[in-house]
Amino acid sequence: MRKQQTGKRAGIERVTIIGVGLIGGSLGLAIRQRVRSAHVVGVDRAEVLRRALQRGSIDRGEPDIAKAVRGADLVVLATPLSTILTLLPVVARSASPQTLVTDVGSVKSVVVKLASKCFPGHNFIGGHPMAGVELSGIEAAHPLLFENAIYVLTPVEKTPRAYLYRLSDFLTRLGARAIRLDAQTHDEVASAASHLPQLTAVALMNVVGKRHRSARNHLQLAAGGFRDLTRIASSRFTIWSDILPLNSGEIRKSVRLLIRELEEYSQVLASDERLLLRRRFSSARRLRNHIPKTMKGFLHPLAELYVFVSDKPGMLAKLTSSLAKAKINIKDIELTKVREGSGGTFRLAFESKDQAKKAARVLKRAGFESSE
Repeated sequence: MRKQQTGKRAGIERVTIIGVGLIGGSLGLAIRQRVRSAHVVGVDRAEVLRRALQRGSIDRGEPDIAKAVRGADLVVLATPLSTILTLLPVVARSASPQTLVTDVGSVKSVVVKLASKCFPGHNFIGGHPMAGVELSGIEAAHPLLFENAIYVLTPVEKTPRAYLYRLSDFLTRLGARAIRLDAQTHDEVASAASHLPQLTAVALMNVVGKRHRSARNHLQLAAGGFRDLTRIASSRFTIWSDILPLNSGEIRKSVRLLIRELEEYSQVLASDERLLLRRRFSSARRLRNHIPKTMKGFLHPLAELYVFVSDKPGMLAKLTSSLAKAKINIKDIELTKVREGSGGTFRLAFESKDQAKKAARVLKRAGFESSE
């Protein structure tokens, strides 16, 4: 999809974003930085619009949906799922048949089904940016949220190809990686790869911090691995209150698969039969190593470098500025290990091996230890 060029890059000049929170606000920031000719109109509560204007996410705030949608080239529904379902017929009544309409909901079948009725011209294309974080609100918005992130589009069979390429091309300009899936497949995959991990993190945190008689009193002993596993347990329920019931059928299937797997482990532990566990560990390790190490969905392998940064003021700034002066772009960065008072190890990812080797030389001159 990324290779398609329709010649309509200038076709999306006015964008209306309904819901200017984390996703909508980040989308506005990305558009205003990367597509400077575009005019972004935001729809939300007055206070949210005021903060969005202060942050530069939108050019203008408009509380009236009909006025905001009129004349737009692209309308993005970036509200909670239940609100998206409520607003679809409202937007359909106000938008031109030539206006592209999309959403950012993480459940697609129910949205696409309703949209197919509301938009007979098939100018609605379901969307799901795989770029969420456990934060929320316009304050957490960032223009690089979609950088190299997978952005799933869920057109229907009758969606005009020109519409699909037009939206895909626009998202590519924002730094995202657009891919196409049918809505049902998306929901099946999301239930296992996104919704199940969220419930697992919540369950694990509650077991260790509340139900386990000893561990709940000694959470300070939880190591880095536990914190990594439970990071998304910090998500607010308001983010998930619509997602879970609207994809409950697929999520329950995934939950049952996980329960079955854990029950097998429990039985093996009772019998002290370690062969099955060895096989499961080996299988998990092999499968895990096939996942791109950049969690934002890079579609080709990146060259990596591990750098130790001492726990002193300005050291991380020194690292990034050294690479910036050498005109070396960091495609991804992750703190993998931390030792309080000593420092931490960062994983840096670069476009190519040559870039990684050049970065290693630059960082060595700047006094940093690194390894591939």
